[in-house]
Amino acid sequence: MGRHKRTKNAPAGKKKLFKIVLLLIFLGAVGAGVNFYHQYMEEQQKRIELEEQRRQEEEERERQRKLLEQKRREFDALVEEMKRYYEAGDFEKAREIAGKALALAKEYNFPTDEIYRILCLMDIANYTARLNQLKKMNEDIYRYQYVRTEVLKIPQWNELKNLRGQVLRQTYLNEYLVMLALAKENAITGKKGELTSHHYFISREYLNEAIVLRQKHSIARVPEENTVKELQKELFFSSKELMEETVPPGLY
Repeated sequence: MGRHKRTKNAPAGKKKLFKIVLLLIFLGAVGAGVNFYHQYMEEQQKRIELEEQRRQEEEERERQRKLLEQKRREFDALVEEMKRYYEAGDFEKAREIAGKALALAKEYNFPTDEIYRILCLMDIANYTARLNQLKKMNEDIYRYQYVRTEVLKIPQWNELKNLRGQVLRQTYLNEYLVMLALAKENAITGKKGELTSHHYFISREYLNEAIVLRQKHSIARVPEENTVKELQKELFFSSKELMEETVPPGLY
């Protein structure tokens, strides 16, 4: 009787085991599905975030492109405005506009060659005008020191080389003439009997400085130099004190 019960319960046990297996399979499939769905949703989220990032980057690039175009138009307009002021001779306003254009160029890496070309032209024009002023001042030989100091402040650019050199050379000629004038003046004063020895030696010092200057700067000798020498000789021979106490006249 007991054997009969065990035989009768066997199919029921198999069915129960089968159900458990099916349940496990189902749960496994559901778990795999859930895991797959979770991975899928993560990938979709990453894709959406990546697309959004790309979209934002593209919008930013477009914004930057438009901004750059706008700033370039502003820059080009400033350069043209600077040129107009330069051509009109308003250098102060042209430099003001150039400053604004250079600030934009520095921020956005725009080319500055044209700006500096115009600035250089304005500098050349200003220096040329200054040199012409100094050239006019050179007409007064006694202003040689001031004129020379001012000329040396001006750069030695090729565009200025000829005029600058001309004005500078004239200052040395003027200094030479001034030294001769002072030498002559003292020789004449000495001949009048006023501190003869004192004025004689001062006259000789000025003449010596004039000769050194002439030789150093290759200045053409002027007749006034011989005139001064003759005056000094006359002064020397007219003074008994000088003839007794100074260089013999044969050394002139």
